[in-house]
Amino acid sequence: MSAAQIVKRALLGTVGFGATVATVHLAIGMALMLVLNVPPMTGFAAMSVPMEIALALPVGLLLAPVLLAPKGQWIHPALMAVAWIALERWVAVDPTKLQMWIAPTVVATLLFYGILALVGRFPKAIGPVLGGYVVLPLILLSLPEISYRSSDHGMVANPNRGTPPAGAPDVVFIVMDTTRAKSVHALGYERDTTPTLDALSKEGVLFTNANSPATWSLPAHSSLFTGKYPSVHQGNSETRFLGPKEHMPTIAQTMSTEGWETLAFSANPYISDTYGLTRGFDYTDKAWKSGEGGRQFSFIYRFVDKLGFAAEDKGGATVVGNIHEWMASRPKDAPPAFVFVNFLEAHFPFNQLPHDYLYAYTDRPFSELADASQTAFGVQFGRQLTEEEKASIEGPIRDMYDGGVKYTDHLVGQVIEEWRKRGTLDNTIVVVLGDHGEMIAEHGAFGHVSSMYQPDLHVPLVIRYPKKVDAGTRREDPISTVSVFMTILDMLDLENTADVDIAPSLFDNSQRAPIIAERFEEKNLSARFEHGTANGRGPLLWPTGRYRSFREGKYKLVWWTGGDGPWLFDLDADPNEDHDLAAALPDVVAQMTTTLEAMRGGLDMPPLDAEIGADVPKAKIGKAECEQLKALGYIAPDAPCDEG
Repeated sequence: MSAAQIVKRALLGTVGFGATVATVHLAIGMALMLVLNVPPMTGFAAMSVPMEIALALPVGLLLAPVLLAPKGQWIHPALMAVAWIALERWVAVDPTKLQMWIAPTVVATLLFYGILALVGRFPKAIGPVLGGYVVLPLILLSLPEISYRSSDHGMVANPNRGTPPAGAPDVVFIVMDTTRAKSVHALGYERDTTPTLDALSKEGVLFTNANSPATWSLPAHSSLFTGKYPSVHQGNSETRFLGPKEHMPTIAQTMSTEGWETLAFSANPYISDTYGLTRGFDYTDKAWKSGEGGRQFSFIYRFVDKLGFAAEDKGGATVVGNIHEWMASRPKDAPPAFVFVNFLEAHFPFNQLPHDYLYAYTDRPFSELADASQTAFGVQFGRQLTEEEKASIEGPIRDMYDGGVKYTDHLVGQVIEEWRKRGTLDNTIVVVLGDHGEMIAEHGAFGHVSSMYQPDLHVPLVIRYPKKVDAGTRREDPISTVSVFMTILDMLDLENTADVDIAPSLFDNSQRAPIIAERFEEKNLSARFEHGTANGRGPLLWPTGRYRSFREGKYKLVWWTGGDGPWLFDLDADPNEDHDLAAALPDVVAQMTTTLEAMRGGLDMPPLDAEIGADVPKAKIGKAECEQLKALGYIAPDAPCDEG
């Protein structure tokens, strides 16, 4: 066999093997998109196929000499499979879980051997096989698109749009995704991570003790958009979709009805039609289509990133550019706008940042930072580490995360500058907050979703509106961000016209929303953890079951459906939540349990172990309980109390 023949046969076999592996990966990715209700990042997914074929070429050509051996046409793909498995392991989310990185290549190899045997026995099958390599990926890519386009979950033109008051302000509602209070300079952090928030806090009100009702994006945003808790709005990990439209009007729907133009700019795929979170928006920029925020979920993108070719951000620059283009084309006499913005830059992968922000607090080599980021990513999804391994990545993760917070803060500043340049900033309500936080080695954990500890729940919140908010105000009292919806309406002097109760305004002195957080089980996530373990971490980190926490003053009480608990922590004396006081203070546990149970009926909140979607009867609160809740500030003083 001549050298040219060897190269030709190697090329054919290599392209075929690469296409087979790429198609198997694509099938797995598309299946996950459908199961997890992820919107179709079609272009991002489609690019993975030629990228994997391109990766296969050097591997296959290097192994070309084995084609000279007896049965070489069978040995060559076998060796390619071995090489591919090695590459998969090199960038695996969790190298200890073999099925996660071996299975795709093994399946692809068996398929390729079947194709070789078929073509060898029936040469005329080569045409249909080649056609299949084209048609099958197209079919796979179309499935999420079909599901997405056939849904009626998204934006709907508002037939009841009203007329806003003369001179009504814009509202700019910015979420610094995955930004925890613990890493915010404006809240006492030693690093200068948030100059924009620092300036805003001097021009408005800074809530130093704001608490999220959820631990990750979907339920947290669902609460921000509806003024309700996760078990009520049902936009949690067990449903992956915001509850029924008629019972869950969003803030965008409300603002649209009042006459505001409503727009959403976000690279976070959870802010999309598939989750119900775009209800009421006239426009969304769909910046999530680039897929830059989801690179670590794909083998080939992890591989490219490992080589040092990581994207420079997670879509934040695109979001800012889209806002700039919209603002540049906006007429001077345009109606007031409600503009929602989400920046994903503090989220993993932590090394996916512009150079100046990636190295803002570290001079470690990129390879070390990328390895630490990948390891921490794996821990959130069940990877087991020794204490030494956890300690080794804590510093790099903290440095990169702080760089991500700093970059997020920079992008927030660019958005606010658009209104400043337009000359309307002082007639604009600006709300900036974190949707949830992040764990960086606290209790041995990295990431979010599972954690019910304060680093994942304590978030920054700043509001600027000179007409209603005194500059330099600080609110030290604990509050819940579930109240942001009504707070915006309050500053606009608008009523909650929907026939649905929402959490009261943060500026309502007559009542306050209870500080409740909830976390539902993510089955796909919990399945990755060994049964009965949470990687040696604290009790509020179990991936299985459901959690609900209730904070009253300095105490935080946490329930879990897994069997243990409840746990009680004194956040003043024990801010790290190291010491459970439930056994030592049973009266406090009983009193807080009674208080929450008395409130639950009024909140339409089901029991923690209730079936999703089950009807929750409107409970009548007895007069004694009602008066107690009034005294605690959870019910307005003039609200009537039922007898009995």
